[in-house]
Amino acid sequence: MRVILMYDELFNRKRQEKMRSFFLDSLSKKGMVKDYGKDEIIDIPDNHCVGIVTKGKIKQSLYSSKGTEKTLYILLPGEIFGEMTYFCGGQSNMITRAMEDSTISIVRRERLDEELSRLPDIYRYFIHSITRKFRIVMCQMADMLFHSSIGKIADILIRLSSQEARKIEGKIIINMPLTHQDLANLIGCSRVTVTRGLNQLKNEGIIDIEKKMIIINNMDKLKKYTDLIDY
Repeated sequence: MRVILMYDELFNRKRQEKMRSFFLDSLSKKGMVKDYGKDEIIDIPDNHCVGIVTKGKIKQSLYSSKGTEKTLYILLPGEIFGEMTYFCGGQSNMITRAMEDSTISIVRRERLDEELSRLPDIYRYFIHSITRKFRIVMCQMADMLFHSSIGKIADILIRLSSQEARKIEGKIIINMPLTHQDLANLIGCSRVTVTRGLNQLKNEGIIDIEKKMIIINNMDKLKKYTDLIDY
């Protein structure tokens, strides 16, 4: 169970929920709310705003000159973007796009400066968000370097189950509807490779897929497809 325990430690659910609760229930009230349709690009001024997802699901991706996409983060309600450029300056080269109809609270720098001055303890939530993203990218790099394609698929499912999932009757349901292309963009494989790997896992009874929701039936068998590597 080493891989599973590692992800449970990296993505502690209680800390994640505390972070999400603050951004969703408190800080988002200080921003301007804007709705975005599915596939619409979310463009907020670098260095001047932080975006908080209050509804829906968005992704942040890098694109090559040939249009190849590599998804870095999928953000759910209570998660933020723009915090790195807010604190460190520069300009982000990522494209932020709504994966479904979504609502974003856009908090301007002036208001955020006020809140941080008034309540310096809330810096911990921003540090958590940045650290969490660093760990996600670190895990993605390890996947690309050390895992086979089926190992990458198994590993991303284990990781997502630590980040966002619920348990029902011994099964783990990943609370994040994902297409085969979404998974391909996350792990750096083709959609065909992902489809083949998921079908293999389904045929072995390790997972099921219902309405784009992935259900892990047997975590022990799934983790056997991952190499035990040190991060």
